[in-house]
Amino acid sequence: MKAEFQYDVFLSHNQADKPQVRRLAERLRAANLRVWFAEWIIQPGNDIDLAIERGLEASRTLVLCLSPAALGSDWVALERSTVLFRDPAYAGRRFIPLLLADCKLPDSLRRCKHLDVRQKTDTRLVNCFCRRKTWPNS
Repeated sequence: MKAEFQYDVFLSHNQADKPQVRRLAERLRAANLRVWFAEWIIQPGNDIDLAIERGLEASRTLVLCLSPAALGSDWVALERSTVLFRDPAYAGRRFIPLLLADCKLPDSLRRCKHLDVRQKTDTRLVNCFCRRKTWPNS
């Protein structure tokens, strides 16, 4: 498993949630975290699949931003599946479901403790990363 990661966090989201996720990305970056956010990383002409694949591989934590739009997105499902396939026990990486809006979590996500930011600011997530950039089992 990779000891060093290029990014502290990969933000997986649906386009419909982009404004809310952009604010989160900016807060994380302001807290000196290295953020993989598609809008900042993927450039015109880049292979989107390859950029996402490389971003997932280079990120310590996947934050899965959940909303009805995200749960209906093939891209978000692919990103989640890729992380779960690579490290199903989360031994070297972290997986944090982040509830952005009311939605019914699929069974595969209910087993993971999620962070609920539906009616709060994203301070809890930022604080989570600021307290611990490395995880006990990483």
